[in-house]
Amino acid sequence: MSIVAKIQPCNQLISDIHNDMSCLLSPFDPQRVVYWGGVLKSSTGKHVYLRQYHTLGRSEDCHTILTRSDISRIHAIIFWQDDRWSIQDKSTNGVWVNDKKLVKDKPSVLQEGDTIVLSSKVGEVFTMVNVNEPCDLMVSIDSNQSPIYLQKPTTKVSEKLAFSYQSSNWNLIQSYSTQSENRKISDGEVIQILGNRYYLQSNRSEMKTCQNRPVVRTIEDLSFRLEVSDDEEDIQLFISDSEQSSVINGHRLQNQLYLLLCLARKSIADHAHGYAESHCGWLGLNELSHALGIEPENTRIRLHRLRTRLRDAASFSGIDACQILQLQNGDVRLNTTKVIVIKGGRAENDFACH
Repeated sequence: MSIVAKIQPCNQLISDIHNDMSCLLSPFDPQRVVYWGGVLKSSTGKHVYLRQYHTLGRSEDCHTILTRSDISRIHAIIFWQDDRWSIQDKSTNGVWVNDKKLVKDKPSVLQEGDTIVLSSKVGEVFTMVNVNEPCDLMVSIDSNQSPIYLQKPTTKVSEKLAFSYQSSNWNLIQSYSTQSENRKISDGEVIQILGNRYYLQSNRSEMKTCQNRPVVRTIEDLSFRLEVSDDEEDIQLFISDSEQSSVINGHRLQNQLYLLLCLARKSIADHAHGYAESHCGWLGLNELSHALGIEPENTRIRLHRLRTRLRDAASFSGIDACQILQLQNGDVRLNTTKVIVIKGGRAENDFACH
């Protein structure tokens, strides 16, 4: 089975940093490595560094992509909740922990040393080798290098290179003879250090589990309400089930929320025209990107981040966020009938992106 880590492409690779960083950029040595965060080790020898909410399956939207044909699109979810790791079977062909088959959709707590098998009991085996809480790290792409674990507020890699946590983002700081460069790096962004490519895996581990989040077992469990200012510069998303609600807002999230606004308007318009449910809400990725004024690859990145926000705002049990924000064959949609847009205090009937 081929394992692929899900990363976001980056158009610019930072130039090689030729400094002595042997303490951080050394070949992986299982005899001396110190694990941080949640880590799985495959029977093939590869390591999976777990996100706070980590999906495994065949879908290109999964964090760890498994290419075997008997693996479901979203086969399993491993997540950090209530100060422990749990796994949940989402598949057709099953998940086994310590040779015991899990009940589908029922979370099972993971302990250090537990073995996990997906679909076939004679297939690849994953072992839970560390059960600490999620952490931020730089993960090697090209070679079997140890990850670079990031400690807040600053992780110094060398005399000329450091990572600094500022305003809820990681920044890369490079020092030169006459000046220094300080720029934000995004989750999944690739940089090159001493001839090896690494990508940032950022886990918002400071965000503790919310006890009153909406619970999602089916698509119809959630209702979405977008409240939009007259100038559309301020957008708030309210998500609710029959009992609980949560909100996604903030200045830094407006680009993501405007993307969702475009999808919501298209969904509302298509349902108003009486289109079949399977055809409602779809927008071409290029068309959506044109409306947003960005490149299609940047639209994909915003979708990925928006899905992550949804996972933070609601407790997904029966489905995953990628089934609500769908990306399929170059088309995108918000897959729900329960969405309303309130602009300037009134429900709107103008469904185009402005």
